[in-house]
Amino acid sequence: MKKITTCLLAVAFLYGGIAAADDYREVWQCTAKDGKTLEDIQAVNSKWQAWMRKNVHKGISSAILTAVIGDLDGFIFVDTYPSLEVWGAGKAAQDDSDEMDAVDAEFEAVTECDDSRLWRKRPTP
Repeated sequence: MKKITTCLLAVAFLYGGIAAADDYREVWQCTAKDGKTLEDIQAVNSKWQAWMRKNVHKGISSAILTAVIGDLDGFIFVDTYPSLEVWGAGKAAQDDSDEMDAVDAEFEAVTECDDSRLWRKRPTP
């Protein structure tokens, strides 16, 4: 009976996690500035992510996507937020932070980002 209960709780937890998996993704289309490497960009992005997790919400994450086939010149930042409210709080917190102004200046030194969109992820049931 204990195994059945444990199994049912695990299934309920997984199903609940899947059902509540909507989140928001801010996607930035970017290129590296001349002489800048992906490692330079990742270093700045790590600072941004650490600040956001410390000051806004631990569930914020960021990733850099690079093409394997096709146009290999650019890359994409994908910043993930657990809710629209957290995304809004992050924008507000960044606007009021001298520390984030410095991180933004570092981003501008290594990247050129010409397009962004905010996407809502809705898993298929």
